[in-house]
Amino acid sequence: MKSITINQQDKVEQTKIEMIDFYDEATEDYEFWSKDLNMHFGYYSPFKNSVFARKTMLNEMNNQVLKRINIPKDKSNLIDLGCGVGGTMSFALKKNKNVSAFGVTLSSFQVKKATHYLKAKKELF
Repeated sequence: MKSITINQQDKVEQTKIEMIDFYDEATEDYEFWSKDLNMHFGYYSPFKNSVFARKTMLNEMNNQVLKRINIPKDKSNLIDLGCGVGGTMSFALKKNKNVSAFGVTLSSFQVKKATHYLKAKKELF
């Protein structure tokens, strides 16, 4: 019987490269999906929003996330791990004036996209 040795570190590094490549490529597609940088699919609530109003559903998903994490009224920090291009953080900053937001993404392409978007909207502090 023949045995094969796989270096676990090489596998981890290859997976990381593949994930970064996926997010770099997917970001371009999501620009068509949401001008507000949302990289999720939205939240449908019967009688509250329409399945045909994508922007409303995307913003409702952000509302639901913020509601569930119960951000305190006083000064607080929001850390978004896997933030994409920062759509949810941007939404949170608009809704909560006492929040500082920090995002983490593996994709430097997404950081560039978010920076460009936020500068254009004058939301980068």
